[in-house]
Amino acid sequence: MTTINIKKEKCTLDDKMLKELGYTLKWNVWSKKIEISHIRKEIERLQVLKIPDIEVVLD
Repeated sequence: MTTINIKKEKCTLDDKMLKELGYTLKWNVWSKKIEISHIRKEIERLQVLKIPDIEVVLD
């Protein structure tokens, strides 16, 4: 599994949008666990939404 983190202060998207994408907010960081094989697709989706500072943490 892999975790994608997005810092809340850097993200200008509505909170509802990130919740619909499956992200959860904890300590001012939006995060989502995904399979390694889906990293590229998820990062491309976030880039289309123009979300800066995407952090990928390998678990």
